[in-house]
Amino acid sequence: MTYQEMLALARSKLNPQNRGKFCSFGYVSAVIEGGNGKYYTGVNVDLACGLGFCAERNAASTMLTDGETVVRRVVCVGEDGKLMSPCGSCREFLAMLAPENADSEFLLEEDPMRTVKLRELRCYPWDNNG
Repeated sequence: MTYQEMLALARSKLNPQNRGKFCSFGYVSAVIEGGNGKYYTGVNVDLACGLGFCAERNAASTMLTDGETVVRRVVCVGEDGKLMSPCGSCREFLAMLAPENADSEFLLEEDPMRTVKLRELRCYPWDNNG
């Protein structure tokens, strides 16, 4: 799957919904290509109590359920369909899954297309292993 196809898939999964003032989801969507060549999708979940999670971690959790820990590529979009950079929590989460994930590529710009490796997004890993 090309980056353009991943981007289209991420955009197709956007489905913003509010379930009252304490719960919303589907405002951010992510697609992860696992080391096994499979693609995993996820959306964000925002809960007022703080138990929500980001779209990247949602997609990665599905990947983990499938037995994969290595991430090759990531595409993440906001509700407007524009590309987003992963937050610090997602960067750390993905980095901790496998050492190879330091070389995971994130699509950050669409035209012209520009990617960046996870190791470039993580300034100073807390564990000093990245």
